[in-house]
Amino acid sequence: MRKNRNYKAEYRRRIAKALAAGKSRSAARGHPRAADLPRPTPSPIDRKDPRERALKLMGHGASQAKAARATGISAEELSRYRQLYTTSLRRGREWVIFDTRPQGFQIASDGRQRTVVLANDEGSRVGGYWHAVNEFLATNDADRLDPYIGEGVYDVNDKLWIFETRPNVLRKLDSIGELHFTEIYADVAK
Repeated sequence: MRKNRNYKAEYRRRIAKALAAGKSRSAARGHPRAADLPRPTPSPIDRKDPRERALKLMGHGASQAKAARATGISAEELSRYRQLYTTSLRRGREWVIFDTRPQGFQIASDGRQRTVVLANDEGSRVGGYWHAVNEFLATNDADRLDPYIGEGVYDVNDKLWIFETRPNVLRKLDSIGELHFTEIYADVAK
């Protein structure tokens, strides 16, 4: 014989148990908001991911629903992904998306040009370094490199990469075609 279940009591127990564990009511129901989900560890951006393409479309003026439809994912999934990985806000009818995830950057270090994965706040230091290198290469004024002597950036694994500031080494790298300022943002997606 079948036992009658009390669904209302089961639901109340499930909600009470989740609230006692520190979860929100929506997470207890099984539909957590993006703010309720654990923050993922930062990883390099995968440009082939359809959610990344949708974020790019949103950055170019598409609505969230249109961007999701164009890339074949649900608007809810895109919304959750956007809230987890970016800082974004709406200005009028357009989205302004600030991506704070690590990115691959090209730097010259220890006599070679290398790709290192850095937090985005370190990217401005790399840009300043490359600006100084280009000024040095254009003017042959080694004093442009002085602010970067002994300086470097830490990658996401806390390894220090010292900027290459030896003029002869930079000239050598430039002569063999390794120094390209336009390629400082490395495409690390595989």
